[in-house]
Amino acid sequence: MSSIKNIQAKIDQMEKLKKEIEATKKNINSAVGETLIKDLGLDYEELSSKKEINKIVKKIKEKLPTDFFKNQEINSNEVKNDSNSNNHNQNSHQQSNNNSNY
Repeated sequence: MSSIKNIQAKIDQMEKLKKEIEATKKNINSAVGETLIKDLGLDYEELSSKKEINKIVKKIKEKLPTDFFKNQEINSNEVKNDSNSNNHNQNSHQQSNNNSNY
């Protein structure tokens, strides 16, 4: 019986996590949408229907280079690599300073 309770507890936990994931996605969607509307100076009246929203999204997508998001991913990886390299250099420098103190 105990194993059935454990399994049910895990199922309940999974359901809770699924709900948290969905809530997080909604928050992200809202934040991205809000930022785009604000930064692009869009008028809420122009976004009053799903049809109008789709038209504007289509216009935005048409204006972006086809590899825009691929480039964003590459740039993001470069920033991460630069950050890791800087951390490594700082750690090496700190270790050499620590060694010189002896």
